[in-house]
Amino acid sequence: MIAVTVISTAVSMYAQSESQRAQEKSAKAAATFNEQAAANEAATQQELAKNEISKGIAERERQQRQAARAMGQMRADMGASGFTMDSGSNLSLLAESAAEHQYDSAVISSNAEQAAWQHQVGALNATNQGNLASWQYANAASGRGASNLAMAGTLLSGISKGIGGYKTWSQLNPAPGSN
Repeated sequence: MIAVTVISTAVSMYAQSESQRAQEKSAKAAATFNEQAAANEAATQQELAKNEISKGIAERERQQRQAARAMGQMRADMGASGFTMDSGSNLSLLAESAAEHQYDSAVISSNAEQAAWQHQVGALNATNQGNLASWQYANAASGRGASNLAMAGTLLSGISKGIGGYKTWSQLNPAPGSN
């Protein structure tokens, strides 16, 4: 009976230890995966931010070329009509058109910067998720102390059962000559 108690205590302690190891291994694997996924997302968001800036630059340059053509056409039309362009309403019209084209160019740049900023925030969020996953990996073994306490409890319980079983057995089977 004592042997059964010792064996069951040892098996229970081993099962607790293996369960803790499996949980730790699983937590570390999940944390490693999450950390890599977050790093990939951060890199993707950084690339998207760069692309937004490049798109903005290209769009602004396209708009500026189109504005230069429109302004040139306005000057040509005014000149062909015999109007002077360096005074009066024609000068005001040219200045107003130039200001509108500059405004459009600034709006395009601002929109590209805002889109890039959103991706940079996404990259920062992903980096923070990666840091959290790294922390989770580092703390995956934190349950070991509780597992060790549970195993100690199992050991003490087994010892107690063994002692109780021995007392019961010794009372039922007194030693010869101990009456």
